[in-house]
Amino acid sequence: MDSAKFNKNCESCDAKCCKYVVVGINVPEKIEDFEVIKWFVSHKNVNVFVDESYEWYLEFLTPCEFLGNENKCMNYDNRYKICREYQSDECTFDNNYKEKFTFKQLKDVEKYIREVYNEGKHIVPDEDSS
Repeated sequence: MDSAKFNKNCESCDAKCCKYVVVGINVPEKIEDFEVIKWFVSHKNVNVFVDESYEWYLEFLTPCEFLGNENKCMNYDNRYKICREYQSDECTFDNNYKEKFTFKQLKDVEKYIREVYNEGKHIVPDEDSS
């Protein structure tokens, strides 16, 4: 890897952005929908989280196969488009980003159902707001 090409803002990072994958999921609307959320978090290294806009995401905690021992990309010159376009100012680990809710295990989902959903505090964003 040509270190001159490596983003200086990432030099001291431990490659957090290369150690997980996140995909958006449907917001659970009915109590039955939480069965899928429970199933997700029953798997090792899988979380669900809700961001500040109340959008829901499925997170897989798994490193990229090209991440080297020194947290450098072993495929830097041929890296994927998503990696080439990623900007360090987008890094959620190096700013004030906060998740509204994080579900790492079944008890987290059950607590949310009890304290948020059953209390009428569950927010489903308008589709137009996305």
